[in-house]
Amino acid sequence: MKKVFCILLFSILISALSFADSLKLVGNVGGYKIEMFIDSSDFETGTFTGKYRYLNQKEFLDLQGRNHGEILYIEEFYSQKQTGTFILEYSEDKITGWWYNDTKTLKVELFIKEGNNKHLVAKNLVDYNEECSDAISGTYEVDYYYINDYWTTEEKQSYELGYSGGFARFEEQDDGNLKFEIELICGPTYHFATAAGIAVKKDDVYIYSESLWDDDLCEITFKFEDKSVSAVANDGITCGFGMRAYINHKLMKVKD
Repeated sequence: MKKVFCILLFSILISALSFADSLKLVGNVGGYKIEMFIDSSDFETGTFTGKYRYLNQKEFLDLQGRNHGEILYIEEFYSQKQTGTFILEYSEDKITGWWYNDTKTLKVELFIKEGNNKHLVAKNLVDYNEECSDAISGTYEVDYYYINDYWTTEEKQSYELGYSGGFARFEEQDDGNLKFEIELICGPTYHFATAAGIAVKKDDVYIYSESLWDDDLCEITFKFEDKSVSAVANDGITCGFGMRAYINHKLMKVKD
């Protein structure tokens, strides 16, 4: 009897510790009140797991999510089958956004009730940047996630995880010039701006010049400062970019 009691007490203690480390959110989905628990997360990958239920229901639905800065992308599962998706914007005082499946879309509003909000924090570009050297050679990135409603109409609501950004890689050459490749996605229509070649050093900048169409000159300027690079192209069409694509970005170094 004593052994059974000890096992039961240990089980309750573990459950209490697990709950203490979880994050509890309350609010509503489409006006229906819910409670949500985020109980496991990985700072390196930004992934997390949890569960939630409608207060008028006993059963919980499983959650698998990823933190993209201020945007949370969460998939909902019942009996291991995906039944819905959340796209939420996270701020200090509340979390808002949308839940949707194949047939409907519902507005979401959540508030942090109690617990540790570390589960909503993930390693970001600033963290990677701090681990890098001051050398120019390396990989640079910029990213911006958002709730993309570009295709929403009066007839149909349509939301998705939007992304703008990309990468640039640089390799310093023996002659002082700079070999590079750059690829950027410009939202919300996701047109690409890509280029590669040798940028020639001139004073405190590097300049890439190439004529792609007759006498029109594509010119991309790179200026490095504090483990970051400002990249600016003179014209998207002249440089052969997508219709709404451009290069006018500041990218942070994330890898040597």
